[in-house]
Amino acid sequence: MQNYKGLKVLYVGSPPLFGKGASSIHMMKMCQAMSNLGIQVELVLPGNFPKESLFTYYDVTPSFDVKTIRFTYKFARQIVHGIASAFYARSNRKKYDFVLTRNLMFAYISTIYFGIPTIYDAHHPPISKRAANMIRDFSGSKHFLGMSFNSNGLKKIYARSRIEPEKSVVAHNGVEVDKFDTSLDKNELREKLILPRNSIIVTYSGNTYEGRGIEYLIDVANNMRDIEFLVVGGTEDDNSIYKQFVRQIGMNNIKFTGYVEQKKVSQYLLASDILVMPYSKKVTIKGGKDAAKFTSPIKLFEYMAAERPIIATSIPPVMEILRDGMTAVIIKPDSARELEKAIRAIIKDKNVSMFIAKNARRQIVDYTWEKRVEKIIEGLNVVEKLG
Repeated sequence: MQNYKGLKVLYVGSPPLFGKGASSIHMMKMCQAMSNLGIQVELVLPGNFPKESLFTYYDVTPSFDVKTIRFTYKFARQIVHGIASAFYARSNRKKYDFVLTRNLMFAYISTIYFGIPTIYDAHHPPISKRAANMIRDFSGSKHFLGMSFNSNGLKKIYARSRIEPEKSVVAHNGVEVDKFDTSLDKNELREKLILPRNSIIVTYSGNTYEGRGIEYLIDVANNMRDIEFLVVGGTEDDNSIYKQFVRQIGMNNIKFTGYVEQKKVSQYLLASDILVMPYSKKVTIKGGKDAAKFTSPIKLFEYMAAERPIIATSIPPVMEILRDGMTAVIIKPDSARELEKAIRAIIKDKNVSMFIAKNARRQIVDYTWEKRVEKIIEGLNVVEKLG
């Protein structure tokens, strides 16, 4: 693991806080990882809240500073916070070496107008033609250190922005491996989580937006009444339609936990026997946007760290990470029968199950949050560019 002691980074983050989205989790884990690598980090956030609650909620070590900028513009949070943070960054220029951000407005102002060395960390395509033009404009600035992408698919989408190759790097999302202690007793975890001790448990973890394949999981659960199925996560609104259907057909072997605090997610995964990602060809994220070509689900890396056999569909972002028969069982999307067949095969063949689970765990060393930070800094030659 690299040591960047002496390097100072300002991270400008603007996601909704204390909610159920992955963006804020990503932000907090990245700041913690930079701190673990010896980097002095200051995180700039919108709002006004006790800073201790932030570290507790996201289950991260309070090893970095947090600066809050208070304002009440909820509708234009990204824009207003981007502008306010740019002025804060300019006023405190001597406190850091460069800025890492997912805020487009900040990246635009900081590079073009304020001369601040900035990395833009992209996690979705430009949301409009105006956004695409802004990226094209600031990517030509000498103060633009580069852009990181969370998947190869996203990098291909941005190819039309004509970003120089030396200013782009793919750094997939990551996982905090030490949160996944595979030596923990499965039965003790089940007792703690009030799960059946002697049943086979198949688990899906994450949001339950359209395209996550929850309907196929319910279909399979209906055919496999002797197996317990668990859906960890999702809002009440997103889960309600599925729960209503389950009640109507009289199923009692599938449970929806609803939102689970971050530190408990690993416990549910470690208490399970099989982990599934039955994504459809069209995978939506918040707002209903199709993300099948560029998403980088944090749950994928959590599954690998849990050392449980994984069943996943063959959408492009998954295929960037997993290999059929080596680190997962890969199936066609949008097929309950394929999913059921894969579950039955894993239950039947313990050797294959153990082989793919252990292989995935061994490969997770390449997908920690610290490794993601290293890929960005080294891939963009940041230290060399800063002189």
